[in-house]
Amino acid sequence: MTTADRQEPAGEAAVWQGGRRILLDCTQTIATPRSAGIPRVVRSIARHAAAAALHQAVLVPVWFDEDRFFSLGLSTSGDIVAPLRPQPVQLHPLLRRLHKLLVPRTILRAARREWRKLRWRIGWPPPGEVIEFGPDDTLLLADSSWGIDYWSVVDDARAKGTRLGIVQYDFIPHTHPDLVPNKLPTTFRFWMRNALERADFVAAISESVAVEARDELRRSNRDPDGGRPLVRSFRLGADVRPTAKAEPPRPELDAFVQAGAMGPYLTVGTIEPRKNQTVLLDAFERIWQDAPEARLLVAGFVGWKGEAVVERLKAHPRYGSHLLHFGDLSDAELLYAYRHARALVFPSRAEGYGLPIVEALAHRMRVFASDIPPHREVGQSHCVYFPPQDPAALAAQVVRFERDGVFAADEGDGNFSPPTWRRAVEQLMEIAFAAEPKASRRRRTDRAAA
Repeated sequence: MTTADRQEPAGEAAVWQGGRRILLDCTQTIATPRSAGIPRVVRSIARHAAAAALHQAVLVPVWFDEDRFFSLGLSTSGDIVAPLRPQPVQLHPLLRRLHKLLVPRTILRAARREWRKLRWRIGWPPPGEVIEFGPDDTLLLADSSWGIDYWSVVDDARAKGTRLGIVQYDFIPHTHPDLVPNKLPTTFRFWMRNALERADFVAAISESVAVEARDELRRSNRDPDGGRPLVRSFRLGADVRPTAKAEPPRPELDAFVQAGAMGPYLTVGTIEPRKNQTVLLDAFERIWQDAPEARLLVAGFVGWKGEAVVERLKAHPRYGSHLLHFGDLSDAELLYAYRHARALVFPSRAEGYGLPIVEALAHRMRVFASDIPPHREVGQSHCVYFPPQDPAALAAQVVRFERDGVFAADEGDGNFSPPTWRRAVEQLMEIAFAAEPKASRRRRTDRAAA
């Protein structure tokens, strides 16, 4: 991002006096270079901020730092501009380990908090405008900020009339604790309880997740159906957009994709137990016995317990010729893979949606997907489904496709109507403002008439 690309619409909006604001939490998204998964959703919401104008509102990206929210800027192309912060000193791995052992995290956090307060007192500018909450604001928690304890600030905002909205992606750390890092279930459940007991609305990314959200609200002694529905669902977009000055795909990716008469099979997702790449590799061991020319492109950041899978990939005798992994595909490279792949194979054991399925169908790709409720919901009759723990079943379907060209989905790949991010954000804004109390609408109307 160059200096010329920067502008400060969010800073202006932070002190804007014209009416309603949607304050979009981007705390975790700006802390990670990844563009897939939840960061993709958050960045896409910010990029289509104009949807809020349909409700006479503005959307302001914000981030949380210790005890307050700050506004973030948007570039001229609609991308979030992360705050300029000092780069941490890179220590030797041994020194980093000693630092963690000898300096308790609570002491470190307290020291950082006091240092920030001191900087502000002596006149150093804060990283963005401080958000002053009011009755025309909605704080939308759409990021994966589960480990951030901002609840006292949220409560202060709610006391001033600010509404709280949640984008609920899934409940996997709660329902499938064996598929996530050991500490995440406890962290997520703390976030989940605090979020659901305070939320004025929950926007679920699928109806499958909406059903789970309603069940969790009932367990929290909240009625999700009384008066205005607390939970509604919306569809995520599928139009991946590369940066304005996207580079061509790297030579090794291009060479692999173009190596055969047919493109490779593609799988997209973080390398981790939940994404089930082990079953996928087991299936391709069988596929190669009957269809030796089949190739597999694995695209995904190496996550929790993913190192063993990548080691298995790279140690395979077919690695480089029929099997290849990229952990850092750009959006432009991902688009290139979608456009040239033979089919998507998505074997996840648990999902809230299955965004790669929708993205692949939007590119008129064939899709082989694990048979779980969210995948059935988003893929409908356009996909071929297989039991997620049955590599033989997946292998049989792919071999049939390779040998006979038979793709056994009811509707194939020709009639899928892909959702767009613009429409997704419009739906999200509709959910947010449908939950607005009538008293707030009357107050705003009275102000406008005065």
